[in-house]
Amino acid sequence: MTKRGPRGPVPIYQTIIKAIKDDIASGRLKPGQALPTEAELGETHGASRLTVRRALAALREESVIYTVRPEGSYVGPEDAPKIRKAWPFEQVAASIAEGIKKGNYETDEVLPSETEMMEQHGVAKKTVRAAVALLREQGWVYTVPAIGTFVAARDKWPNTP
Repeated sequence: MTKRGPRGPVPIYQTIIKAIKDDIASGRLKPGQALPTEAELGETHGASRLTVRRALAALREESVIYTVRPEGSYVGPEDAPKIRKAWPFEQVAASIAEGIKKGNYETDEVLPSETEMMEQHGVAKKTVRAAVALLREQGWVYTVPAIGTFVAARDKWPNTP
């Protein structure tokens, strides 16, 4: 598929490459920032996913972007801090951690059940489980199998401002 350019037909994948490079040059996309998804790029440019993938592959070959599976593609260089929206499980974990910091939960108090958290945050069980795993990894909570997940002692919490 092609679009008409000033010098004749331009393949859409080249139009996508140019648009992304222009966004980087103008500062609309910054190093470490996540690119729109393949589906979003396809919709924006009226292109198929295959065409978008071809454009992204060319940008990767030029080291303009890099891809982290399954997260997506980011503006290079790879050592730039990532700038992206938080995943739903990260948002849930942040909300619970904020509640812990505010004192909504006491040390060794059991957190709400998975079902209650699913309803409270409007997410799937898998998302709640990922959020709890992240909280456990960060030191906010600990889990006793077949009993529940509890708020950790304050000295176990991550350093927070």
